Amino acid sequence: MADRIPDTAQLRAALMVWHLGGVTRAAEEIGLTQPAVSRLVAALESELGFQLFTRDNRRLLVTEPGVAFLQQAEAALGGLGRLSEWAAALRRGRSGILRIAAVSALAHGLAPRALAAFKRDYPDLAVEVIEADRKAQVEALATRRIDVGLVALPASAPGLRVEMIVEGEAVCLLPENHPLAAADILDPPALAGQNFIRLNEPRLLQSMVDAAFDRIGLARHVSVAVNATPLMISCVAEGLGLAITHRMSTFVLPRGVVARPFRPTISFAYAALRRMDDPPNAFIDAYVAQAREVGRAWASNS
Repeated sequence: MADRIPDTAQLRAALMVWHLGGVTRAAEEIGLTQPAVSRLVAALESELGFQLFTRDNRRLLVTEPGVAFLQQAEAALGGLGRLSEWAAALRRGRSGILRIAAVSALAHGLAPRALAAFKRDYPDLAVEVIEADRKAQVEALATRRIDVGLVALPASAPGLRVEMIVEGEAVCLLPENHPLAAADILDPPALAGQNFIRLNEPRLLQSMVDAAFDRIGLARHVSVAVNATPLMISCVAEGLGLAITHRMSTFVLPRGVVARPFRPTISFAYAALRRMDDPPNAFIDAYVAQAREVGRAWASNS
């Protein structure tokens, strides 16, 4: 097996059996006979040296190593599918692929809005967008798995160019029917005694907000801790508490959630990361320019 890449027909047959729970339904979906699907799966198991499936009272069950293998097989086939799509795009005259990553605060607003403007100029360019934290973006840039990343500063790493996009201030999110929603500006004394939703990992924003409360001897009561900005916003929408977050994360707020300026002012800069040793790339230049334009327009109108 070490000398041979699994046959894609075998992999697809095994994946279909796994997802549909049996050979009969898999055969119907693929358009093969049941014996043909069984032979493909058996041949794959023989080459692997372990069973993917076992039978228990006539039920087909996937084994533990089977689950691990099939998950990897699915990811690999997905990559092959994207490769085929890209090849087809190039045959049709498309001129490349742009791979973008954005941190959570930018991935659900600025990044796709900039992409929409970018695609008006480059409608046939293939694009991939992922959400990733700053550390993952730096690693992905170093291994050339992405072309450009969008992050909140500070951010630096050897071999990376940092290009400023926009500055924005922290805001307080709260339900629109909350008594404090009538305020023009919210500060720690006004927020005393409120329940807060916060990110549960060390973040610069969280430490700066905590410091603003600590300076006047107030402690924030955290009712819910989450690991992503969109989840934090959803918790605010459900009335679980208030949140202080990046203004750039408020491009798309759910109905019933409003943002109010927070004081003392906590400013953040947002930037694009790219590799210094990359040759000139008009697509990256154009996308970063759109991100800068969208970010500044949003900051000036908020």
